[in-house]
Amino acid sequence: MTTIAVIGGGAAGIGAARHLLQQGFRVHLIESGPRLGGNCVGFEVRGSDGSLHTIDAGVSDFNRTTFTAVSALIEELGLPTRPIDQDAHFASPDGRSLWACRGGELQFRECLDGPEETVRREAAEFRTRALEVLWDPRFATSTLGEYLDHIGASQAFRNAIIYPRAAGCFPMPDTDPSRFPARGLVEFWNMHGIVSDRPADRRCVVGGMHRYVHAFEQRFLDDGGELHCRTDVVGISRDGRRVAVRTVDERGRLRTLTVEHVVMTGHARQSLSLLEDASSQETQALACFPSQRARLVIHQDPRLMGSDRAFWGAFHYVVAQGATPRIRPTITFHPNRLGRLPADVPDTFLTMNPHVEPDRVLADLSFLHPIATADAPRRIARVRHLQGGRNTWFAGAWLQSPFVHESALQSGIDAAGQILARESAGPVRSFDPLHAAG
Repeated sequence: MTTIAVIGGGAAGIGAARHLLQQGFRVHLIESGPRLGGNCVGFEVRGSDGSLHTIDAGVSDFNRTTFTAVSALIEELGLPTRPIDQDAHFASPDGRSLWACRGGELQFRECLDGPEETVRREAAEFRTRALEVLWDPRFATSTLGEYLDHIGASQAFRNAIIYPRAAGCFPMPDTDPSRFPARGLVEFWNMHGIVSDRPADRRCVVGGMHRYVHAFEQRFLDDGGELHCRTDVVGISRDGRRVAVRTVDERGRLRTLTVEHVVMTGHARQSLSLLEDASSQETQALACFPSQRARLVIHQDPRLMGSDRAFWGAFHYVVAQGATPRIRPTITFHPNRLGRLPADVPDTFLTMNPHVEPDRVLADLSFLHPIATADAPRRIARVRHLQGGRNTWFAGAWLQSPFVHESALQSGIDAAGQILARESAGPVRSFDPLHAAG
């Protein structure tokens, strides 16, 4: 039986391991942390009566219209879902409510720098018009500011609506929103149904998105998968036919696992650091992927949601004033409202790169995420050309724009499909692009 090691238990690893196991391979899923799921994680909070409740502290929802792989997996696992609350609130850095989107309708609390009706019209038109950025070559390398210039967007529309919302999108770089890559941003918005020509169907798993990870883990073990959590991969070497994966577990025990294929699902540079015999092509391709670290604070400080609770939404955006916020992306999620949690769950908030230091902090975390750039397609193509070299395969959100949870899961499924095609072709068809002539 062909044995395969999947390195990393995030969405990409889950996608690859699930598909390979279903195709009859022996699969070792190796995760350095104590659990699977990557950025899809639950966090326990205690109610006033001492009871424990688990909220989503990472991936919080999916758009069933566009997250086809995620939808299929959740349905396969038999998990019920329900629509999320999509209301959004926009406030100044000092917490003054400026406007909100409630039930799809814009409500303005303070006067804009332009006519409200003009901004409403621009918002309605932008939802479908912006899709041209995805297919028109004129906008392939445009910044958001350049595209807004092209459509003649008003300054009020930019400052009050587009730029704050753009600054809350995690794949965007830490720079002024006007300089964000327009195509990467619109891809992200299209996946979530914010910009679209069809209705969005944003949902969450009942009880939290983290539940699908636990359900997958049980299914994986029941079907004969071999799971190794709290296990670090310290080195990988290849001889063209077999792959040696060196690991150390939580007890400090060293082990070498010899497999036919390895699927590496960490970030590009993380994967590169594990390859003891990386070729020059692998080094050049994997080293050029940009990423940035974001801070995620789980807290119970309502100040970061704005002073007017009646205007609160599931998503809270900061309308920039002067140099604030200093770090982007910046956004606060309200899981209670987003997931329509029971009233006895205490208000808890997740803030990415907070512009004000929260009180009542429950956890202060960080995560690494890919950055959308105008030349992302070229970078991705270089890695895809190397897929399968020395039986090494790469997967992760960084390999599929717009770098969301769906991207990661689908990239793992794609890598698994390529392995299946390789194995089905037989050893004489094995092709190593790293050593091919020319």
